Amino acid sequence: MRNRLITSFASTCMLLTGTMFAAPASAETYTHEMGTVNFAFPPTRIAVTNWALTESVLALGIDPVAIPESDAYRDWVVEPALPDHFADLGTRVAPNFEALRDSRPEVILISAEIAMAYDKLSAFAPTVVYSIYNTDAPAIDKAEELLRHIGKLTGLSDKAEDVIASANQRIAKAAQRIRAVIGDDNDFAIVRILDDAHFRIHGPTSLFGSTLARMGFNNVWKGEVNGWGFFNGDIANLAKLGPAHFAYIEPTPKPEKAKLFNSAVWKALPFTRKNTVYQVPASWTFGGLLSGARFAEQLADAVTTANGS
Repeated sequence: MRNRLITSFASTCMLLTGTMFAAPASAETYTHEMGTVNFAFPPTRIAVTNWALTESVLALGIDPVAIPESDAYRDWVVEPALPDHFADLGTRVAPNFEALRDSRPEVILISAEIAMAYDKLSAFAPTVVYSIYNTDAPAIDKAEELLRHIGKLTGLSDKAEDVIASANQRIAKAAQRIRAVIGDDNDFAIVRILDDAHFRIHGPTSLFGSTLARMGFNNVWKGEVNGWGFFNGDIANLAKLGPAHFAYIEPTPKPEKAKLFNSAVWKALPFTRKNTVYQVPASWTFGGLLSGARFAEQLADAVTTANGS
């Protein structure tokens, strides 16, 4: 009798234990640019190694546990705002391994530009590679793809689709605002002024160039670009842009800007004579989808303000 009671009690305990502490579901496999990773449960402690990844993870409502160059992020990327607490990961090109270890990530997100550190990073946590740049695809499309990848990895695919829909609504509204003041005159050039003689001209595959295309506007730069989607040009290249709407992205060094804008060559350029030059506040050229949406809104602000709207 006593043995039967013990056996019955043991069986009951095993049943309850199995109910309360069910075994983990079978691991799911996720494919990335350098292989695959397996997770039984969606990771929530995420370390990010660049700002496009940072903004994308934040957009999904997850606070990264490790972030690089946070002060500069606040100046350049701005939104989404950074959380109050996270490990300082050092620079975007050389992560601080000690800080990374101390942040105890469940997954590390990187892009191809630091793929050479993949093995070292993988020693701390599973490392996943998703890239927006240095591909032939428009950056805005790759930014959406990246969000979907991270959404799937974290079990937040529906949230990712909501973020994508919201960003595209912002871009469409910005385009409507611009079109309301310039009509069908839709030729644009997007440029960062480095100094009075050197310029980054953004092509169709860049984040800002591909955002411009999504807005329904024409990017007048049809020449070659690098993997980041821009061409390093000079004043002669600006002359080739014709009478376009010329949007330059701040910041620009003040002495060089003054020298350029006061020069006879600048004053003779078609867009200067047409008075279609617009100053766009600091925007992150190499960001994710939300950086593209923010650029669209800032461009709309600049164009409408210049045209008295």
